[in-house]
Amino acid sequence: MFNSLIRDAAERFNLGDKAERFIGLLLGLIFDPAQGGFSGLRSRFTQVGLGDLFRSWVGAHVVDNVLQPDQFSAAVGDEALASMAAKLGVPKVSISLAGATLLPKLIGLLTRDGEPSVAPAEALALINGTPAPRAHHVAPTSARKADSHPGWLLWLIPLLLLLGGFLLMRSCGKDEAVAPASPPAVTAPSEPAAPTAPVAQANARFDLSNVDGKVTVNGQVASDADKLKLWDALKAAFGEANLSGDIRVDPATLPASWMDKLIGLLPQLKAKGLKFGFDGDKLSIDTSGLPEDQRIAVSEQLRNAFGGFQISGLWDRAAAALSGLKAGFSGDDLVGALNLMNVYFDSGSATITRDSLETLDHAAKAIKAAPAGIRIEVGGHTDNTGDAAANLTLSQQRADAVIAKLAELGVAREGLIGKGYGQDQPIADNASEEGKAKNRRMHFTVLK
Repeated sequence: MFNSLIRDAAERFNLGDKAERFIGLLLGLIFDPAQGGFSGLRSRFTQVGLGDLFRSWVGAHVVDNVLQPDQFSAAVGDEALASMAAKLGVPKVSISLAGATLLPKLIGLLTRDGEPSVAPAEALALINGTPAPRAHHVAPTSARKADSHPGWLLWLIPLLLLLGGFLLMRSCGKDEAVAPASPPAVTAPSEPAAPTAPVAQANARFDLSNVDGKVTVNGQVASDADKLKLWDALKAAFGEANLSGDIRVDPATLPASWMDKLIGLLPQLKAKGLKFGFDGDKLSIDTSGLPEDQRIAVSEQLRNAFGGFQISGLWDRAAAALSGLKAGFSGDDLVGALNLMNVYFDSGSATITRDSLETLDHAAKAIKAAPAGIRIEVGGHTDNTGDAAANLTLSQQRADAVIAKLAELGVAREGLIGKGYGQDQPIADNASEEGKAKNRRMHFTVLK
């Protein structure tokens, strides 16, 4: 039932002999009774805004690239992701890439006859790490019947051979004894060796540079189909006459998790002077050749599209304000710039998203350059979704997470005080999604 998915995990995602265990872990995630089983998994996807996408997989033949690695990570949760990575001894990014492709297909396969209330037997075997014997391990019926024949038949065959040899000797007039020839050994036909799949070992890469409307690209993808799809999108966005460079094809390349989102975004990334590049799930941006308003707009577009990626080079109002602080700036100048920052977290958790790490790095450098003895409160705020007490706890955890990251980046911990305010101090109307987004924030205050 799951053989093709195990093969995909082994060959496409470089999991090798860990592929069967990986599929077992995914099945365990689907049917985990502690998380509510199948319906519990569906609820977790709904909580992160992916409920409609999850429902589209039920009973369907699911194709590739319907779920992105960052979406898989958000729905599954960092704890489960880290646990799977530790059990298999592979990086978390490998789990995210493989899980984003294979989990939807598992859902489609398991729901062909409706949503399952319990795991089928073959799924249980993989979850428990004891797969049931496959059909080709069972002896053919004729062989099993031969095992039940009386033992005297085993003696009859050599006796008949000896008798035949004796008669042959008599007929040829030979005096010496002739040993009967041994029957030729019967060799079972060997199965043809399975073709060796290329081992994925390189990240999919892509670099674009727009100089006065002339676009140069370079990169590496896994297949001719990927190259053609990307190249056609580039020609449509920039015009073939304005396009140069090369995209290599190497089957030993990991899937390009950025491909589909980039293709959808290309028509909006035509600013002259823009440079950016992907290396696996890392995105680097250079907007220094753009006017200020374009720098902010392009950074926001890329951050929104690739929020689960590790992004460097983002430019927003906070980056501009922090870089513009003059020598001898005051504490009020500092928090004025810090409060322009957007620090994002995984949904429902205090895990800082990877695209926020560079933002906090800028903040840490500015705080370390602040006047000696300054003390800053890091306040966490939420919208009003969910339970007020839970929101209060979450806001404190997020404030503590920001302080921990700033301390890791060299800021003196004793100069930072974390405080969670929950949902009690909104700055916008929680009736709209835009208002809720504004209320989910970190707020910095100088403590007198």
